[in-house]
Amino acid sequence: MTPAARRPHFWRDIAILLAAKLVMLTSLYFLFFGPSHRPLADSAAVSARILGFNHR
Repeated sequence: MTPAARRPHFWRDIAILLAAKLVMLTSLYFLFFGPSHRPLADSAAVSARILGFNHR
């Protein structure tokens, strides 16, 4: 008897676990790195950060 025959739902269980992991990782990504957490990156903001003052 092969291992797959002893456990017929093995591939379904693996697929469910991988889908759950993908959902959790995507949720964590959007929670910590989503668009609301990104700083403004225009030329004035970059020059102010590099030069230490608001250079326009």
